[in-house]
Amino acid sequence: RALGMDESLFKRLERNDNAVVQLNVQYRMNRKIMSLSNKLVYEGKLECGSEQTATAVVRLPLVTAVEIELERRGGYKEARWLKDALEPNNPVCFLNTEKVPAPETAEQGGLSNITEAHLVHCITNVLIKAGCRPTDIGIIAPYRQQLKAISALLAKSPAFSAVEVNTVDKYQGRDKSVIIVSFVRSNADGNLGELLKDWRRINVAITRAKHKLIMVGCIPSLQRYTPLQKLLDHLNTEQMISFLICHCFWKGTVKLF
Repeated sequence: RALGMDESLFKRLERNDNAVVQLNVQYRMNRKIMSLSNKLVYEGKLECGSEQTATAVVRLPLVTAVEIELERRGGYKEARWLKDALEPNNPVCFLNTEKVPAPETAEQGGLSNITEAHLVHCITNVLIKAGCRPTDIGIIAPYRQQLKAISALLAKSPAFSAVEVNTVDKYQGRDKSVIIVSFVRSNADGNLGELLKDWRRINVAITRAKHKLIMVGCIPSLQRYTPLQKLLDHLNTEQMISFLICHCFWKGTVKLF
């Protein structure tokens, strides 16, 4: 970092105005997902290249059968967060963990959040049961220890073997139909790391999804980060935030599953 290695070549090129051209048409994500990047970076200038791109949603051919099964088990009507995560016509949802026990854990290998890991596992499981192909699901977390925690849960079943779990940087230039982002940070001390202060990384994370973006995190902790505060304000305005509630949890995992 002292030698400038933390600065990308593109960042250096930005200093020359003649070397910068803003691309404002995209064919990856639908209109709702694009609105996040427009708010965070593009100031409303980004546009969908076609109406087909703008209105595309995830295909979940078995979602009705899954909802019937969840209702049979009980508690599904009260679990709005799970409905939002499953609803194909709800392309963006942020699952707020502030009302459930979901603290971050600092270990020698880094930061993790076991509650968020269980949530990601749960959502992935339900999406696959609803007919989403495992290869169409990508999971992103800013900390490698969290990736290990999520991967360990997914490794318990071969059904998840094709689900890709990786860092933001590894997803640069790529996309998936569904992206699940675990933000990890959740503490009462106001401790801030460097990774979530980088608006470029945040923008990459939220623009990897083509049809469905599901984010998991603790809003009181995350809103201390300036880029995330801007994002969360937009999510709140657009009513894209769902609160998880305590009765959905038992021993750190989701009670329904």
